Amino acid sequence: SYNIYDLDYYVTDINPEYVTHINYRPFTVSDNGQCVSTDEWADTGYMYPGDKETNRVRGNINQFHQMRGENPDLKILMSVGGWGLSENFSAMAADENSRVRFARSCIGLMRTYDLDGIDIDWRYPVDGGASPETASPDDTQNYVLLLQTLREELDKAGTADDRIYLLTALIPSSQALYQYYDLNAMHPYLDWMNVATYGYAGAWSDLASPHSPLYTSNRDPRSEVERTLYNIDGTVNDFLNMGIPADKIVLGISFYAQTWSNVRPNDIFGLYEPATGLPTGTRSNGTLYYRDLEPLLESPNYTKFFDDETKTPWMYNEDRRIAVSYENERSIQFKIAYLERMGLGGVMVSEISYEDTRQTLMQAIDAAYSADTTP
Repeated sequence: SYNIYDLDYYVTDINPEYVTHINYRPFTVSDNGQCVSTDEWADTGYMYPGDKETNRVRGNINQFHQMRGENPDLKILMSVGGWGLSENFSAMAADENSRVRFARSCIGLMRTYDLDGIDIDWRYPVDGGASPETASPDDTQNYVLLLQTLREELDKAGTADDRIYLLTALIPSSQALYQYYDLNAMHPYLDWMNVATYGYAGAWSDLASPHSPLYTSNRDPRSEVERTLYNIDGTVNDFLNMGIPADKIVLGISFYAQTWSNVRPNDIFGLYEPATGLPTGTRSNGTLYYRDLEPLLESPNYTKFFDDETKTPWMYNEDRRIAVSYENERSIQFKIAYLERMGLGGVMVSEISYEDTRQTLMQAIDAAYSADTTP
């Protein structure tokens, strides 16, 4: 919702031919355990071209409704939670009555906005994410009970409305976090899991390394556990070994890059070298959106390298000792081919608003799905 302010990115910038589902965020859990919008003005008040003051529903929601006119199969879900907006999940999920009250408030808002389902983005059970003081060891079981309640209430609403309502959840790719999710008990209540298979490396990392590697690398000097699990193939196989159906696993593709500074050169352009800082001029935690990368991609000062082991692109500026991990058309081809080979449910992107104006990465995803051959 907030991208209409800080990125000048609008619902009308989305090509409805490239998407099957859109998670519209952020909604959150209020202090009294209700499902609420964080920006009703962006939802239904903002004036898009052609909107009139007399229209009861304007803003992003109205544009989603119009988009469904162009793509009748398109589904719009309300995404509840996210980093910095999950502090009330634990208390709400701890009690049966509050779970029911929350579920019914979400469904009421979903019906008011004429949406197609609910996505839960609790970051994170037990760990607490941005609000560790609110977390509880009971979150693991209570999350399952919350999804059970949401599923039951959505099915009741669907029967009454003669409509199928979806329930999905964002799941972290880090084993240190998903160990607190009872995934095998959760998946029966979910239509699918959006697995955030990116951010394996970040501002906190000791090494500059691919933040969304498809496979491990023999060059990676870290422990066997990290080499095994901290890549997409490792995460997917761990989920499959837990009994999660392959078609309920949706891979995440990030439309942002991760940067590091003070990265020493080596024969693979600083890859897996220690990193001791972040470059100036980047976004939060050293990230850059794909829309920010054009000057770097065109600069002769940055060496472009594709790592055949991890199937990821890499940029390195030896003079400034800056390393950049990002996605490009080639890495997307490998990821789409992988998910099709593994029988996974699909791909989700985070976030579509980070895309460049040419929609380079969305076109790459569309082309990869249409391709007959593996790269």
